[in-house]
Formats: sequence, C-alpha cells, structure tokens
Amino acid sequence: MRYRSTLFALLLLLAPTASSAQSYAIQGTEHYFRLEWEATTARRGPVISGYVYNLSGTTADRVRLGIDSLDGSGQVTASEIGYVFGTVPAGNRAYFEIPVRRAENYRVRVLSFDPVGRGQ
Repeated sequence: MRYRSTLFALLLLLAPTASSAQSYAIQGTEHYFRLEWEATTARRGPVISGYVYNLSGTTADRVRLGIDSLDGSGQVTASEIGYVFGTVPAGNRAYFEIPVRRAENYRVRVLSFDPVGRGQ
C-alpha cells in the first residue's frame, strides 16, 4: 500500500512538467495569429503558401495549420494538416508552403501551437 501512495505522489510531482510540452488546440486563434496565403502551383502540384503572423506576445513553435479543400458549393472535399517550420517569434511572421489536393477553393486556419518560454 505504501508503494502505491509513493508512486501516486511521484506521478503528481511529474505531471506539471510533462504537461508543459503539450500542444494547445485553441478556439479563436484569430486573436493570436493572422494568415496571408494563396493557392499556387509548384513543380510537384498545387500548394498553399503564405505567411502566418504571430500577434501574441509569446513565441510560437510547431504551429499546425488545417487546410480544407472546398468544392463550388463550399463543401469540404478533403483536409490536410501542415506545419510551419521553425518558430514564429512574437510580433513577427514565418513562411509556409504546404502541398494540397487540387480544389476550387480552400480554407486555411491555425489548429494549434506550442508556446515557447511559458513556465519553463
């Protein structure tokens, strides 16, 4: 019994350090980020390329983008997940280019990111 309570106490102590490395799925990321993008064709096919602007006061790492391919009526026909490589410094921007399926239109949004420097 003593072994279980010691193990439980140890897990409680380790839990805050383990959770600081998690990604955060955020509702309303438009308060933290702004996207400028365009659909173009590269050598290997269609891509979404552009910039993600970090409007927050915290550097963002592993910014994950969701891209929905839409048909003429606005219905989602496919979804892609892409990453912005490197960090996006606070008050700055980073470039991205993500291969997608060909579609009539696209919807691009920030899904999640890892804040850098919070509680570390």
